[in-house]
Amino acid sequence: MNTNDITPTKGRLKQALDNAVTNRALPQITHQIETTVDEEKIRTGRVLKFYHYLDKALVELDNTDETVLCKILHRFGGELIDLYTPSADSIEYCDDLHEPCIIPRCSLNCLIINIHDNDSEEFLLLGFYQNEELVELNPAAPGNFKIVSIGGTNQFWIKFGADGLDLRLPNTATTNVGDMDKNMEEVDYADSTNVYTKQEVYNKTEVYTKEEVDELISKAIAEALGDE
Repeated sequence: MNTNDITPTKGRLKQALDNAVTNRALPQITHQIETTVDEEKIRTGRVLKFYHYLDKALVELDNTDETVLCKILHRFGGELIDLYTPSADSIEYCDDLHEPCIIPRCSLNCLIINIHDNDSEEFLLLGFYQNEELVELNPAAPGNFKIVSIGGTNQFWIKFGADGLDLRLPNTATTNVGDMDKNMEEVDYADSTNVYTKQEVYNKTEVYTKEEVDELISKAIAEALGDE
């Protein structure tokens, strides 16, 4: 029987509409909503590689084999920025990003979120959290801020707040006053067989700014036109 031979009635139209919405459209919409909501959730993971010169980290998401590259969230920005580099189990050269990276010695559990950056597919590392209870570690007293460096045999800290300033250091505290240090730390580039210093990777002694290069190009053009 041809469907054109069926007389449409309110009951038949309602049944057809209910069937289209309930059995087809609604499940698709529900699945799309659940997928979108899941993508927007804050997710947990563990840092596999820490790119200390890029201020980024490669994170493996919990309960999956998926890895994502994350920017690091800071408490401060602009002229004041907080920087953290974890202790290294080893320092390697990443062939994917062509950058040195730290393989963390301790397990760094973190929270990440998709920031929908149009220029990249990178996520944002919101911060770290303790996956286990803190043992043999005194928390900060009320009204105080405490940063602790936990070693295998000792602890060092900075405590500041209502109780004043308390420093526990491995050596005598040192201070430096003056302009920015011109001798920046050298970067060691390594692969599986060799270790290269910055001078070996780039050993040119003369470096030009863009303005200097533009001036040299203009001068060369002028000289060439003059010879003609």
